[in-house]
Amino acid sequence: MATTEVEISLPDGSTSTVLLYPAQQQEHPLVVIWPGFGMGAHYYRPIAQWLADRGYPTAIGELRGQGSSTAVATRAHTWSYHTMASEDYPLTISAAKEAFGLGRDYPVVLLSHSMGGQIGTLFLSSPAARALNVRGLMGVGAGSPYWKAFDGKTRRTLRVGATLMDAVSRVMGYWPAGPLDIANYGRQARAHVAEWARLSRTNSVAHIAGEDYVEALLRVTVPVLYTRFNNDDDCTLASADALAMHVPSAHPRVEQLEGGLGHNRWAREPEVVGRRLIRFVEEELGA
Repeated sequence: MATTEVEISLPDGSTSTVLLYPAQQQEHPLVVIWPGFGMGAHYYRPIAQWLADRGYPTAIGELRGQGSSTAVATRAHTWSYHTMASEDYPLTISAAKEAFGLGRDYPVVLLSHSMGGQIGTLFLSSPAARALNVRGLMGVGAGSPYWKAFDGKTRRTLRVGATLMDAVSRVMGYWPAGPLDIANYGRQARAHVAEWARLSRTNSVAHIAGEDYVEALLRVTVPVLYTRFNNDDDCTLASADALAMHVPSAHPRVEQLEGGLGHNRWAREPEVVGRRLIRFVEEELGA
């Protein structure tokens, strides 16, 4: 079935487009896909369609300032992990449910890529996630940027890159696109970059403003599965383990997927991740 769209308004006055892929029979949980750093929602269209074709109503959200989002990071306008976890995620899920004609308590599973998985993990700890009946999270290439979880060139690049991004963002008031942006993250908000850089240095979430996330994450009990592909240099097994350690009560699983689809390509070639998500839903949620 053809995709539809719905526009949401965020508290900062910006808007974002949620892509919707209805299933012919809505018998399975709503899957909400969250992009990685610097990735637009449109990139995930193939896996969204693959899931919808198999009976899973699916929506693709947008990280603030990326893709269709009209938010622009400036010295005066910034946002953080907590901003997106407490505003963007619940508003997107609510809008998708309304567009699909689903009740507020209809079950939801998050399929979260990279940065989307970091924010999604924080979101799981919120009252909004419980109110919206978020039943679990599967991350793909989703891990902590903690530098000690990487090896070789990636480890060195991450150490230097995180420090550089933090310093430039503090001076300019945001992280700019352009010659310095060798990772192609695009323009990003100062507060978000500062928190990401500190997470990279320490693997602690104590500095993330807006909530006591150290304590809140201990209360997360819904099923969590973090995966990475065997050739993903941007997310090692140790990186996924480093993120998983923040939600011990969820008894998170960390798993390597075979197939050589790297950090991003799985979204365009959805078979491996799609089948693993369905198995996750069937085994962990019984749905």
